[in-house]
Amino acid sequence: MRKTIFLLPLFGFALAQPAWADGIVTFDSKQLPREALAFLQRHFPEAQISHIKIEKDFLRINKYEVLLTDRTEVEFDRDGAWMEVDCDHMQVPSALLPSYVSAYVEKHFGGAMVVKLERKRKGMEVDLDNDISLTFNHKGKLIEIDD
Repeated sequence: MRKTIFLLPLFGFALAQPAWADGIVTFDSKQLPREALAFLQRHFPEAQISHIKIEKDFLRINKYEVLLTDRTEVEFDRDGAWMEVDCDHMQVPSALLPSYVSAYVEKHFGGAMVVKLERKRKGMEVDLDNDISLTFNHKGKLIEIDD
């Protein structure tokens, strides 16, 4: 009986946890951090914001997912730093590409376009329009090719 009484609050906590995880969809660009807004204005000046999904966990914002009218998706962390840019079969703005990525893609995949860029713990993942994915470490060295 004591074990049941002890486990009851834990069970209640586990059931309530999903209620704290929340996602809000908004059309108000003022909900984005300044850094995120500046990023969008700098790299996607022609596109408008279609909508913003704000993901919260335990009443704290985890990330912002922004869909632009040109179908580009940009994901930002809670501070407004970009984490992922997916241009949906269009070229990622060249200003976002580190020089080592541009050089490698040009040398080994001449006509390919970078359509997605994602920051990861181990480095950066780059998706090309020919369905090849490249992963670079933080020093710019290629560590994985996935086709």
